Amino acid sequence: MKTLRFIGMAIVAIIMSVNFVACSDDDDDAGQLEGTWGLTHSAGWHLEHRDGAEKNVWDFTCDPYNLNKENYEDQERLVIKKLTDNTYSVTSIHFIWSYSIGEGINIESEVYGSNVITLNGNSFTITKNGDDNLDGCFNSYATYTIESLTSDKLVIRKKYDNVPDDVELRSCNTSGDIIDTYIRME
Repeated sequence: MKTLRFIGMAIVAIIMSVNFVACSDDDDDAGQLEGTWGLTHSAGWHLEHRDGAEKNVWDFTCDPYNLNKENYEDQERLVIKKLTDNTYSVTSIHFIWSYSIGEGINIESEVYGSNVITLNGNSFTITKNGDDNLDGCFNSYATYTIESLTSDKLVIRKKYDNVPDDVELRSCNTSGDIIDTYIRME
């Protein structure tokens, strides 16, 4: 009887250890969100009501480690810092270039704005725009989904539809579906 009880306890211990191993990756890498991410691919479309609802479609790749005057406009970096359990600050950095005699072309980074986001599973909402009075790369009228998150890759999908004309927008986009892919830089 003692042997049977010992075998039963051993089986229970094995099952428990398998369960713990199976559950160890259930957090979906949310802890890996913090860091600096560089845009490598953007594909999507949006409608602009100022152009008579013209549909703009794009699909481009870029190298965040190789900035030059041909691709600087396509470059974007996100600096993500954890504030609380499901809340993060996101600073969006874009690049501008200038030309000066003697120095030639100079590409500089520029803070595009910042947001505070709150994660809810694989989606997130904009809690507030940053204190810098700039919109950042996320707008409150869109829905955002983290399509994929690993230690070195982040894929974000942005969808919006029927944006009212009275919303204060930097651009006049009324509908869109965009997928941006980033790699971890730091």
